[in-house]
Amino acid sequence: MRDDTLLRALYAWAIRYAVLADSAMRDAVSLAGDPSLIPFDAEQASYFQTRKIVKIAATSRGKSTIYTLATRLPIARRKREALMAAFASKFQSNNALLEIVVLKPFKVDQQVQGTYNPVYLHNNRIACGSSLGLGNQRNAGTLTALARHRESNKLLGISCNHVTGGCNTAGVGTPIVVPGILDVSPDNHEITVIGLHDSTGSMSQGLPQVFDISENCDIAFFELVDQNLLSSMQGHGANAYDTPTDFARIREGLTVKKWGRSTDITRGEITRIVNEPESIEYNVVSYYGPTSSQVFKGTVYFPQLYEVESIGIEPFSAGGDSGALVVSDHNESPRIVGILIGGNASKSYVLPLKSVLKRHHLDLVGGVNI
Repeated sequence: MRDDTLLRALYAWAIRYAVLADSAMRDAVSLAGDPSLIPFDAEQASYFQTRKIVKIAATSRGKSTIYTLATRLPIARRKREALMAAFASKFQSNNALLEIVVLKPFKVDQQVQGTYNPVYLHNNRIACGSSLGLGNQRNAGTLTALARHRESNKLLGISCNHVTGGCNTAGVGTPIVVPGILDVSPDNHEITVIGLHDSTGSMSQGLPQVFDISENCDIAFFELVDQNLLSSMQGHGANAYDTPTDFARIREGLTVKKWGRSTDITRGEITRIVNEPESIEYNVVSYYGPTSSQVFKGTVYFPQLYEVESIGIEPFSAGGDSGALVVSDHNESPRIVGILIGGNASKSYVLPLKSVLKRHHLDLVGGVNI
């Protein structure tokens, strides 16, 4: 039996019974595999119906080949053990074993990276991409952009909900400061209040099978105390650019860039458009005073995300870059892609902004103090 025969058969079996997540379809080796090779009947396939298989892989361990089914949610131990035993029994002569694991959610917390001057200036004004945070807690994220309300014409600031909104736990009117309190030091001792927390987008926990997640987004808005303090420019120096106002046509392979608090300017590529509910695990603490706080800890599902991988050796983003505005990177002027909500060494997640801004009657603006 060829090395990829069982892998192809597992993909074909998962497709036959509609238990393969849409996000895993692009990884299918071939649709021409033989699903009848897999010793699981329709009832056993139903174990995966609500769990969904998000990844299938094969790895060598000594003389054995381990085939892994990664699911979105756990399967009962008894059922899992029965599947693995049936697989091992049929393919004993091939030294093939099966393991069923849960693909752990992508995590977002308040850990940040980087030691440098965290504030970008343009014409002596604070530029987008700079460090910011809530004035009453030790955190730091990235100033996304400026936006104007279509009805009131009010100019607002934007960042991630978990940066300036405390995952729906920050009090209205809490000062938004640059740099974020975590970045205050003897070398960066000047703190500027640039706004007051105003509102957030929807960010609710609940399984997509039982809860409407269509409006979930990680975004928060704040009123500006003085728009002369800020510029709509992204970053500083020769690589700076003004915040775009048009949206990019999204596709896999689109090259993108961003200015962020932790990794400066980086470039990447959209490697996957996630068009089914994707889970992000949050662990954020909001403080109201020296002895009072509230914890937001749980899993939030988003209806669509873009997965971005770095172009180059360094990661596209790191802790503290949450909130960075991701834009297209090609010969034309940059266009809006979305807002970075988290990243690690291997990938970053970007939340689309078009529908979110439309829902909140906002437009990103450029040309402010440039």
